[in-house]
Amino acid sequence: MHRYRKLLKLAVQNPQLAAYKAKITYKNNIVAKQDFKKNTGTARPPLCVCIKLTNACNLRCKMCGQPREGHKEGDAKYAPLSFFQQIVESQDYANLIRELAPHRPNIYLWGGEPFMYKDIFDLVRTIKDHKMTCQINTNGMYLKKYAQEIMDSGIDDLIISIDGPQEVHDEVRGLKGTFHLVKTGIQMIQQMKKKRGVKKPIIRVRGTISPWNFEYIHSLIDISEDLGANSLNFNWTWFTTKETGTAHQNLMKHLFDTDAQSWIPYEMDVIMDKEKREKFDGIKHELQKIYNNNSSLPISMSPFLKPDQVDDYYSNIRETFGHKDCFSIYTKSYILPNGDVTPCPDFPDFIAGNILEKPFLDIWNGERYRNWRLEIKKRGLFPICYRCCDLFLSDVGFV
Repeated sequence: MHRYRKLLKLAVQNPQLAAYKAKITYKNNIVAKQDFKKNTGTARPPLCVCIKLTNACNLRCKMCGQPREGHKEGDAKYAPLSFFQQIVESQDYANLIRELAPHRPNIYLWGGEPFMYKDIFDLVRTIKDHKMTCQINTNGMYLKKYAQEIMDSGIDDLIISIDGPQEVHDEVRGLKGTFHLVKTGIQMIQQMKKKRGVKKPIIRVRGTISPWNFEYIHSLIDISEDLGANSLNFNWTWFTTKETGTAHQNLMKHLFDTDAQSWIPYEMDVIMDKEKREKFDGIKHELQKIYNNNSSLPISMSPFLKPDQVDDYYSNIRETFGHKDCFSIYTKSYILPNGDVTPCPDFPDFIAGNILEKPFLDIWNGERYRNWRLEIKKRGLFPICYRCCDLFLSDVGFV
């Protein structure tokens, strides 16, 4: 009952966003499974369209597998300068929003760092003008700079990454002073919300559980409460192994004639070295403290692991904790900074089409997308799926 009171409290903060969450929960549990069973590969219009506004980022986070600026050719995270300069113009996104408007999906903006996209507030206003919810996933570095625009644009939900106390957060993010800047930005927005007498945007703290903050995750409860956050979400590290990545690469070449190399920066066999394993008792202790917390804050975890499952998560990559099929590909889709449409957020090797060449909904149920759904259904999961965020985000557990 205590858990449901927490969720009700969160729903009151933004009823429109709560309605979307209820819809996507229903679709994940019922409608997506109906589409899955049809054996046609088709899906009803998505409930969430995730737009990656830019590949550029102003941080170099240790656990992030995305290509980053400044790496030399040959490094796992190297990409040419043109990769970080890719953008879709705001008028093209406006066309997309008008196309999607009759179906009212949630629009999720991310990156890289989404606030580095020059026309982000024009896009948010277009989304809100068409009565859709808008979420932004950010590292928080631009919250102070754009606090006024954030408040004026009508953003529903800010998902802000924090890794632990100041020293831990700054170390993980690769830059001193990041924690202070994020904290200041959140406080400014909270003050402006209070002054205006409004509840939006909802402030959600997201902590990624990684080898660099294993022993500090419980502290995020106090940090989130101190910042006046509306909720706290924990994600486990998304990673793969060389064996799994190679198997996926070979399968993608065989099925789709695609050279799937996006897994390479996410390879973390090192996560299982002796030094990191010695911290497992620490993470189990921290988890137990989280589960026993008395906070009124809604706290969720994806995947929802018990302390005795931590070893399996890192050492047995084929263990998916009951998630044997991917329903996300029937409920959401991703658009990359060059307009490409892909089913997968972190491993976007398979491209189903491009919104600059064809309407999104034609791509969503086009031949390539249908073939992808049918192949992944036939095989259960592809090798890269075992530690993909979307496999677990469709079934988030609350503490």
